[in-house]
Amino acid sequence: MVAHDNTVMNATITNATPSADDESTLPESTPIETDPQRGVMSDVVPDVTPEEVPGTTIASTPATATVPAEEMKPSQSVTYRPMRWNDLDDIVREFDRTWGQCSAAAGTPVSMQISRHFVLHYLEPTTRAIIAELDGRFMGVTLSRVAGEPLAFPQAKQELAAINGELNRSTLGAKTLSETEQWHEMELRMEREIDINDVARGEIELFLVAKSARGHGVGGSLWRQAMDYFANCQVARYYLHTDSSCDVSFYDHKGLNCIAARYAADHPEDGADMDDIFIYAGTPENTR
Repeated sequence: MVAHDNTVMNATITNATPSADDESTLPESTPIETDPQRGVMSDVVPDVTPEEVPGTTIASTPATATVPAEEMKPSQSVTYRPMRWNDLDDIVREFDRTWGQCSAAAGTPVSMQISRHFVLHYLEPTTRAIIAELDGRFMGVTLSRVAGEPLAFPQAKQELAAINGELNRSTLGAKTLSETEQWHEMELRMEREIDINDVARGEIELFLVAKSARGHGVGGSLWRQAMDYFANCQVARYYLHTDSSCDVSFYDHKGLNCIAARYAADHPEDGADMDDIFIYAGTPENTR
């Protein structure tokens, strides 16, 4: 899910992978919120770090300074709510912080632009987006898609075209965008080869957990809420993209199955820095 030179980041849960033992129950006293879009209740579960959350993949730091994990008191409660359009910049910053170093544009202004492209690419088909925050600070996000449901942010398509236009104004931007679009096409090709969209109505477009969210159960809670959303929409099967830069054992632990794989060793034409890429699939009731 990441890109070096001729490689680009993948999309789907991915790039923050919760650990396999990230399971606990919610104390009865813990506050919960209800998603007004679906009546999905959110809760607080144990710790999940960005390194522990696999792939569909994205940017980083809220508009306000991120508070180091050690400074956040366990008594504080993470809240969950539907994403608003003005959350976009926070997601992009966290995405760039998490995966920006993997791009050919790392360390340049283009890095933030390509991170914005990725987030908008995942946001465009999204039908449900949930933000985790602590005292107004961004802690994580899940972007989910259910075929047939209304788009959460129809304006994302126009914004994606705008950022692509900005990228194409520079040599580095155009090169990085071209590599990224090749990655997107590779994912679509893998989907077509197994006809996954004929049997799976749901997809995790993006699963991102901020490093500062450690110890607050953000990853586990966001994951379970996504499963609740799929179940409420009567999704029998869903899938996600991930790659070998992520801890795919999280998906194995959750009960997903790897149903497609493209190994870099079999495709030297993709470049020496290409990761192995996978599609995982599961059913909501078995992968909470």
